[in-house]
Formats: sequence, C-alpha cells, structure tokens
Amino acid sequence: MSLFQLIALLFALFMLYVVNIHRRKLRLSRIEQAGWYSLWVGFVIIALFPNLLLGITDLVSFSRVFDLLIVAALMILTTLVVTNYFLQRENNRKLEEIVRQFALKDAGDAAKK
Repeated sequence: MSLFQLIALLFALFMLYVVNIHRRKLRLSRIEQAGWYSLWVGFVIIALFPNLLLGITDLVSFSRVFDLLIVAALMILTTLVVTNYFLQRENNRKLEEIVRQFALKDAGDAAKK
C-alpha cells in the first residue's frame, strides 16, 4: 500500500465518520445516507484497488487511472459549483421577494396608523 492509498483510505474513513455523525443527528434522509455511504465506500474501493479502473482508462484512452480520476473529479466539481450557484441565485430571489412583502406590509400598517 502506497502513502497516497493510506491517506485516501484515512480520508474516506473520516468522511464516513462525518456522515455517521450527521445520520445520528437526523440531518440526512435515508436516500442521502445511502448516497453518501455508497460514495465513500466506492472511494475506499478505488483507493485500495485502482487497477479495477484499468479497463475504463483503456476504453476512454487515458494513459493512467489517476488522469481518469482527475478528469472525473473536475467534471463533478464543476457540476456541483454550477448547481450550487443556480440554487443560491434562486434562494436570493425568494429572499428578496419575502423581504419586499414584509416591507410593503409594514408600510401599509404604518400608513393606517
């Protein structure tokens, strides 16, 4: 086992611990729990047995498994950032609408007095 594999394994075990803490605090639904546990168990398997991905690297013409993992990680991170951006924009729009409604209500109440 290389140093990188050991670090990746410890990281994945720590993240499994974090998911377990949030599960105990009832902050995650069953589907979210299953998704996170699957992700980190998959991470452990890939970290310990990177040769499992050799077939995929040959199929998509990558020279190393690490290159495939980096490209996949960047694609996933980009998707998460863009999704997070659009969700933040939508929440901001909703918050502005709520503030506007409260301001109009307060202005109407002040005019009645």
